[in-house]
Amino acid sequence: MKTLVIGANGFVGRSFCRVLGPEHEVIVGARAQGEGRGRSQYVDLLQPSSIAAALAHVQPDVIINCAGVMTADGTATNTAMTGNLLHEVLKSGRDLHSVVVCGSASVYGSVEPDELPVHESNQLRAVSVYGRDKVGEECIGRLYRYSFGIPVVTARIFNPIGAGMPGRQLLPSICRQLQQWKAGRRERLEVTRLDAARDYFSAVDVARGLAALAYGQPREFAYNIGSGKRTSNGALLQRLFTLAGLDCAPPVRQSSSTPQLPLASQAATQAINSEFGWTPEAALDDSILEVLDETVR
Repeated sequence: MKTLVIGANGFVGRSFCRVLGPEHEVIVGARAQGEGRGRSQYVDLLQPSSIAAALAHVQPDVIINCAGVMTADGTATNTAMTGNLLHEVLKSGRDLHSVVVCGSASVYGSVEPDELPVHESNQLRAVSVYGRDKVGEECIGRLYRYSFGIPVVTARIFNPIGAGMPGRQLLPSICRQLQQWKAGRRERLEVTRLDAARDYFSAVDVARGLAALAYGQPREFAYNIGSGKRTSNGALLQRLFTLAGLDCAPPVRQSSSTPQLPLASQAATQAINSEFGWTPEAALDDSILEVLDETVR
């Protein structure tokens, strides 16, 4: 199927194109003219006319929306961008196989330990501006799916890691600090909380999960994509130190004395597994090494 990947130059979009590009006719949707690899198409989700032009020119069978922003007050929102996309899809009258929206586990917000692993049916209690924005994005998706028949499905993605991940995230930050410590430019590493936990897994498996939803026949609106395992930041650092071949681990300082709110730190993945047979396959250590090697280079 002809697949338009919007936001293909971001972390998740690049992973999808790298893993699935050889198997499918993938068109890179980019915000800058001439940006992207292979066949590309200009599209900006803040400009509805560019969306309409892209749909008319590409005539896709599948759309995967990997575009997104880390929402802050006063900025463009994911809700608005995905709303623009779905409105133009509806106006085009095109009979699409699927529209997959890259959502986030942040929609679950505060999740108590006895609710883990968190299922798709769990109440959405987003606490961050970004999480509330992604809840709004899901509301728009549900409207177009159930009121207008657009085949929208949301992938609630947990915590992927791999080459090209945003530098502000924990693992790239720690890798940079580790290189500085080895070079004698800092005395210790710093992390917010060692006991904070997330569901870490490889970006390669995100790509596989998105493909399962895009090219299959999803029965539901939302599916978790994660490892199904809870890993603390302290445990992630120890794996990193081992893979880096350190004889002596560097000292680590916690910058916060307050435990973090309990969040969605472990995905229940029975839904995507039972419908599509998807399970994580890529080794987490390989993805950690990708980030470490990228930092060294």
